[in-house]
Amino acid sequence: MATHSDGGDLENKLARLEELLQSLGSVAVGFSGGVDSTFLAAACARVIPGSTLLVRLDTPFASTPERESSCELTVLPNTPFESLSVVTIPFDPLEDERIVRNDADRCYWCKRAGFSRIIEAAHARGIEAVTDGSNADDEYDDRPGMRALHELGVRSLLMETGWHKAEERALLRAWGFARWDMPAGACLATRVRTGEGITGAKLSVVRACEDYLHEQGFRQVRARLSTNGMKIELARSERARTGEELPADMRAELERRAGRPVDSHLSCYPR
Repeated sequence: MATHSDGGDLENKLARLEELLQSLGSVAVGFSGGVDSTFLAAACARVIPGSTLLVRLDTPFASTPERESSCELTVLPNTPFESLSVVTIPFDPLEDERIVRNDADRCYWCKRAGFSRIIEAAHARGIEAVTDGSNADDEYDDRPGMRALHELGVRSLLMETGWHKAEERALLRAWGFARWDMPAGACLATRVRTGEGITGAKLSVVRACEDYLHEQGFRQVRARLSTNGMKIELARSERARTGEELPADMRAELERRAGRPVDSHLSCYPR
């Protein structure tokens, strides 16, 4: 759960994180463009800018907001991370049958495959310490992906130093990052029900529908596929705009993009 810290607590926590980064000397960050990896990269830029490598995985599993954020921060000119080294690695999880079959261990195999590539890129540049953006809010979650990270020896420096997402947002805002309030994301594979195979076509449908909802001004959305249809979830605060039912014009456009029925009833996210 997110906690609130006063300024002194945040300063002390930031000092601990910066000391840890300095002790490592150099570090590679698995960089998605979300709040957690952005905050970690920002901390690296403060203390070890010449010894930090940001590794982006170019994957169809990434949502459009995170893709845009990662590009905005690392690819476009005059970005906050222009002092850091950045490498982008193509990664298509759909080439791995263990991921495509989408069973309960999908995240384990995906995280293991993705971070194996990140580790390889880091070691090729003489960097031993590799970290992801997991924080203290994730510590007690039962996540197969965390098991993969532990097996690979990937560090979770934000978790080790006790950071919560609300605290990260507060500092990113203070440091002038425009996306400090970016909603928490999740890979597009989570929109396909466990046990049903993942395909590029399904991911394209999800992306098209979520992009449309973002264009309509909704920030936190999930377009979840069922066997023959789709269910839309909005953040509880945003559902106040529509009530419990999708407006008819939105539903019609979503059905056009999805090529399948869309439930008119809206659910809340997170549940």
